[in-house]
Amino acid sequence: MNETITSETILALLPWGEPRIITNNRGTAQVRTAEPTGKFWSLWRANKPALQALKVAPKLLTDENKWIVNWYQDVAATPAPVAPVEPGPRRVVWSDEQEAIFGWFRSGQGSLVVRARAGTGKTTTIKTAFSYAPEDRMLYAVFNKKNQLEAAGAIHDPRVEIKTLHSVGFMFIQQVWPKAKPTDEVEVERVERVLGEQAPQAVKTQVRKLVGFAKNTLVNPTLEELIDLAAERDIECPSFEAPENGGWDQARLAQMCLEVLALSKKADKQGRISFNDMVWLPVAMGWVRAWYDLVVIDEAQDMNLPQLLMAKGACKPGGRICVVGDDRQAIYHFRGAASDGMDMMKTSLQAAELGLTITYRCPKAVVAIAAAIVPDYRAADSAPEGLVESLDVAAIYPLLKVGDAILSRANAPLMPICLGLLRKGIPARIEGRDLGKALLEIVEKLRARTVPQFLTKIEAWGEKQINRFNGTKNFEAKAEQINDQVATLQAIAEGASSVAEISSRITSLFQDTGADSKPAVVLSTVHKAKGLEWSKVFLLSATFQRRRPANAAPVSPEAAEAQAREEANIYYVAVTRAKAHLVLATGEVRRSK
Repeated sequence: MNETITSETILALLPWGEPRIITNNRGTAQVRTAEPTGKFWSLWRANKPALQALKVAPKLLTDENKWIVNWYQDVAATPAPVAPVEPGPRRVVWSDEQEAIFGWFRSGQGSLVVRARAGTGKTTTIKTAFSYAPEDRMLYAVFNKKNQLEAAGAIHDPRVEIKTLHSVGFMFIQQVWPKAKPTDEVEVERVERVLGEQAPQAVKTQVRKLVGFAKNTLVNPTLEELIDLAAERDIECPSFEAPENGGWDQARLAQMCLEVLALSKKADKQGRISFNDMVWLPVAMGWVRAWYDLVVIDEAQDMNLPQLLMAKGACKPGGRICVVGDDRQAIYHFRGAASDGMDMMKTSLQAAELGLTITYRCPKAVVAIAAAIVPDYRAADSAPEGLVESLDVAAIYPLLKVGDAILSRANAPLMPICLGLLRKGIPARIEGRDLGKALLEIVEKLRARTVPQFLTKIEAWGEKQINRFNGTKNFEAKAEQINDQVATLQAIAEGASSVAEISSRITSLFQDTGADSKPAVVLSTVHKAKGLEWSKVFLLSATFQRRRPANAAPVSPEAAEAQAREEANIYYVAVTRAKAHLVLATGEVRRSK
């Protein structure tokens, strides 16, 4: 807000140094210098023109990487009132929820959990909240590099360091191992060193996978915890379990994992660490240092236990922690995210809780669907009504335009639509470069020479993979993933003249949304669409109706409830990507011939 700023106000604002006289081509002036505080930055953002009129100028000292404030006055000047500056553009009207969050940042005690629902202005709120905080050193811990770049474009307060938790962890590692450099080659070598060169490659792969899950879900696990983790994540080698085949059962895999974890704690001669080490290692070794006065953890619902513990440990004693996220957007449990991460942090920190429940992204018609899943979700009073309609999936093709999005629970149903759009000359791509990489690995592994041979091999591969996991704890989810990969590759192979063309199609089809993305119809799974938004979204409704395999093992009531909640979360994320128009496309997607 604009307020009258006087020389007396400025004099009392900062601990100014003694005035000194300077002479330049503009003449002679008197200047005082001080280091900015949180109170100054808050006043600067709200009243920049008035402060500039009184010749107050922040300056970044690049050599020292710090800010100072210069206040210039005429040599013989005495502080005098200055007329109020004419009001600028109409100020933002904040909601009561946002004002409550600003109040905590201004003077709140202890820690805070903010449950920020989809499209509720979380980034804008946190950006503004930082300006109210009095702390001199603050950390904004974000989920990934993309989030970091987005936040850096919005937050310019020099007191705030915007980092991914991997970069924070790497910083702590370099305090102990100055020559550390990340490369996943070292993890392969660790497994090779522990198991020996003669161990079957399939066993090495499973141990490496178990090590990855261990570093993303546990800190210093026991052997029993690793055995349980192997069972939970379906990590096993059935072909090598018998004593005559090596005796590589889950207990032995877990023992090898334990030894790899111990080896990971020893400095590599070349300074190499793995990507998973960047967060796990400083927590497991106790290298995390309390550097920050205020730590704000974003997307907390997607973070794993080591990440949350490191963010907590980076805060100074007596400092404050703010945990921000949406527990109903927790959809990454399969990747190691703590399913109850926000509640765990709230309990651990004994934190107060505030909410952001009013969405400024979604129209009222879309919010009505989402609110059936998340009851506290509300549309802004100014939100348009929007449009939600149901159409048969066959009727959506003429309606699709560049800039629209098609969302599915799985990848396979997206392929025939994407290829059909490309055949019609409509630019289209599938979200997820890493998904394409995983499919390319399967193509290379099959070593097929012709397309018919590839189709035969991929079907046999799918059956073999599903049989491997039959009767295991997560058989249902694993079977779904394998079937999706097989169906996706079958769809890509349709009409291809060679296996090389299949690989080429995968490379060109699977891309990531970014600043350099070309306009196209974007087809995406919900997991890849998280964090994105479009004006018009088509949902392939049939893909959200999961069918349990006939031979799936029964699950406990608790596990069934957890699965149902995650499926509801996925649907909530899907519908809240639409900013104006949501189309529920019913019926099965038919593969074109």
